[in-house]
Parts: sequence; C-alpha cells; structure tokens
Amino acid sequence: MAEEKRHEEQEFSFVKEKIKKQPFYQNRALRRGGLQLAFSVVCGVVACFVFVMVHPWMERTFGKEELTEITIPQEEEEEETQIQENTQTQEPVVITEPQELDLDDYARLYAELREAASAASASLATVTVSSSDTDWFNETYESRSQVSGLLVGNNGVEILILTSYSKVAGADRIQASFADGSSLDAVLKNYDAITDLAVLSVNLADVGETTRENIRIAELGSSKSLKAGEPVIAVGSPAGIADSVKFGTLVSAGYRTGVIDGEYRLLITDMERSENGSGVLLNLNGQVIGLLEDAYLNSSNENSLTAYAISDMKEVIEHLSNSQALVYMGIHGIDVTEEISEAQGIPAGVYVSGVEPESPAMSSGIQAGDIITEINSKEITSISQVQEMMLKFSRGQVIRVMIVRQGRDGYKEIECSVTVDVLR
Repeated sequence: MAEEKRHEEQEFSFVKEKIKKQPFYQNRALRRGGLQLAFSVVCGVVACFVFVMVHPWMERTFGKEELTEITIPQEEEEEETQIQENTQTQEPVVITEPQELDLDDYARLYAELREAASAASASLATVTVSSSDTDWFNETYESRSQVSGLLVGNNGVEILILTSYSKVAGADRIQASFADGSSLDAVLKNYDAITDLAVLSVNLADVGETTRENIRIAELGSSKSLKAGEPVIAVGSPAGIADSVKFGTLVSAGYRTGVIDGEYRLLITDMERSENGSGVLLNLNGQVIGLLEDAYLNSSNENSLTAYAISDMKEVIEHLSNSQALVYMGIHGIDVTEEISEAQGIPAGVYVSGVEPESPAMSSGIQAGDIITEINSKEITSISQVQEMMLKFSRGQVIRVMIVRQGRDGYKEIECSVTVDVLR
C-alpha cells in the first residue's frame, strides 16, 4: 500500500509544482503598448521638425489668415466751408507786370504734368477680361477686353483693385497687370450695380517682392473744394487705350445726378470722352479726385470725360473692399424742402418720382407720387439721407418706411415694410 501511494504521488507530482509569475517586460500587451507609445513620440518629433521647417514657406505662400479691415478716412462736412472761408480771407495777388511764357516754360509745365501722371501708375492696374463664347457655326472662341483698375487696399491677404463691374461681370478669367509688368489672376470680390463699380482681389501670396516694391495703394484726395477751371489729369485708359493720359480742366465740379436711392456729384471736364475709356482723375498733387464713369451721361455731357466725385464714393469703396453688401430699396426721389412744402402745400420729405421694376420698394407697395417721411422712425428730409441709411442696412433686413399718399380726402399716412436686397 505504501509503495502504491508513493507511486501515485510521483505520477501526479506536477500538480504540486510552483507556478512563477511572468516578468512585466515579457507581457505581450504591455510590449505592444510601449511600441505604440514610442512610435507616437517619434511621429510627434518628426511632425514638429517638419512644421518648423515648412512654416516660413507656408506663410509666404498662403499668407496670414486674418483679414485687416479696409478703412477709408471720411471727410468732415465742415471741410468745404472752412476752405472757402480761408480762400476768402486771403489777400488777392496782383500781377503788375505781364509774364510771357516761352516754349521752355511750356516744356517744363508739361514735364511736371507727365511726372504726376507717371507717379500715379504705381497705383494703377490693367485688368484683362477673357470670356468664351460660340459663333454661328457652334465653334468656341475667346474674346478679350481691357479696363483700368485702381489699387484701393491691402487687407493682409489680398490686393484689392477697384474697376468697372459691367466690364468684368461674367468673365471666365480675370488678370491684373501691375506697373512692373507682372500679371496675376484676379477674382471678383464684390460689386455695386448702381455705380457700376467692382472690387477685384489678387492673392497677396502670389505677388512677388519686386511687384510689392513697385506698387502702392492709391491716395484718395478730396473733391469737395474743387472749382470749375481747375486743371486735372486723366490716367489709366481715358483714351480707351491702356496707359494713356489726358490733360484738361474742370468744366463743372458740382453737377448732381440722380441714382437709385440717392444722388452723386459728377466732375465734368473739357476733355473728350473716348469709347471704352476708363481710369481716374488726378489733381496736380497726384491724388485721386474722381472715378471715370459712363453710366450717367446725358445729352448735355455725353461727349465729355466725366467722373464720380471721389468724396461721394469713399463709403462705397470701403463697403466693397470689406465684402459688405450694398443694398437698395429701388426708388428715385426729389427733395421736398420746407419752402417747397409751404409753397405747394405738400408734406416735406422725399417725393418718389419713380420706382424700379421688381424692386423691394415696388414689392412693398411704394408708388410713384408717394412722399417718404420716415425710415425706421428717423425723419427723412432729403434723398441724400436715404442714401446714407442704405449704407447702414444689410441684405435681407426689413426696414419700416413711412409714406404719405394723396387720396380723395387729402394725404394719408401709410407704413410699408421693405426687405432690402442687392441689385443684380
């Protein structure tokens, strides 16, 4: 029995063997986790190294992401009056001896004019517009046209160029050529169909160092104190040809033309208007005082080179440069002053002489013959007030317009809700 018991114990002796604990460094799961952690650390180090090496190139190529808002200093209303007062207080200059000009004097005069025009070329660009179309034989062809552009801003990401909206609308490709001869692709950033102005943008990262050194943002002057007879210079493409120049004088500096929801002052010159002419007017200091336009010519000035007065356009340019929508209501108006109100026996405000078809004003029920007296509880006494308020509204905003309408029993007050929109 003892021997059998001993044999049985030997047969099952493995049951009594002591099981040892496996070392932690031999654990398969821990080893796998450690390898993954080491791999992640290596990848992180490599990523940091690559970022440090590539970051300067990316910054040069793609520029900074943050846009700088374009701000155009607005002129004080008293500026024009102050200049007139200063002019009146100055003692007149009396020429006691006649001065004769010889050819050398004329040569020096025109040399200075050419110098002012040449200096402005750094703020100009030639915009080339390409469009594809099909002819009668269904074959595709490409048409090209050119228009002048004015450099109006640099927001840290883009160079902004002011040009004619009708010339670039619907283009397949737009290119801007700068003063140093370089050409870059541009895109339509914003537009205003009322003034026919548009702002194009060129990626700043694509602009080479040489080009950046040779271009400059245009200096916008003041048109409030201009007088008829003052000398002006037209640059850009005033003759319908790129880089053309014209010299002349102002015939009128205070002519006002009515536009949708407002009015603008036009500068009319003694220079002949050219077909497809574009560009800007400069004073003798090289400052921009006008933007050449063709939209509001009439029979009295259809052959004259005409420009928007720059002081009236600064807020429009600022809105376009900052991608802010320029909205409209859609009325044409005439001021009803207190004097007219008393003489004609009609309420003071803005007389609606016409309403644009399919406009927000027409949709709200405003009709020709109505008189606008309030917008959003603010009293309206002139069309220029309407224009100023439109610049403060945003697309889709509903505004409350109070009108008075003549009926059988006299004038009746009516409230209209107008949803302002962008004119297309």
